Amino acid sequence: MIWVAAALALIAIFLLRKRVLAIGFAVAIAAIAGLIWFFTESDSRRQSNENAAVTVSAVGDPRICVDPALPVAVTFTNGADRAINRLSFDLIGMPQGKTAVVYRGFLRDDQLIAPGQTVTRCYALLFHGFSHPRPAIIDATKYDWNARITLLDFGQGPQS
Repeated sequence: MIWVAAALALIAIFLLRKRVLAIGFAVAIAAIAGLIWFFTESDSRRQSNENAAVTVSAVGDPRICVDPALPVAVTFTNGADRAINRLSFDLIGMPQGKTAVVYRGFLRDDQLIAPGQTVTRCYALLFHGFSHPRPAIIDATKYDWNARITLLDFGQGPQS
C-alpha cells in the first residue's frame, strides 16, 4: 500500500510541469495513504485483541457428553467485548501420551456466545477425520484432544 502511494507521488513530481502542483499532489497522496494505514492498523490491532480473548479447549469425557454419538466436549470462553455469532475450529486428536496426530476435523459452531460467557458443547467425530488405519471402535477417552480456533465472526448479539 505504502509503495503504491510512494510511486504515485514520484510520478506526480516528475511528470507534472509545475513543481508546486506536483508537490501538493504528492502531499495529498501521502496524507490519504497515511490515514488509510492508520485506520486499517487500528482495526487490525482491535481484531487481534478480540481473537486472543477467545479460548477453546477439548476433552473426551463421557460424564460431560453422555451421548456416545457426540463424544468430545469443546469449551469456548468469550473474553471479548462483543458476542460471537459463529466460529470455526480444528479439532485434533492424539493417542494419550503420544504426539502423532491421528484425528483432525474442521468443525464450526453457529450458536451465539455472549461476551464473558463460557459454554461447553458436544461434537461428533468425523469418520474421515481419522488417519489410516481408522480404528474400528472409537473411544474418545483414549485420546488427548486439542482445539484451535480458525475463524471468528463477532456481532452485537440479540437486541433486548
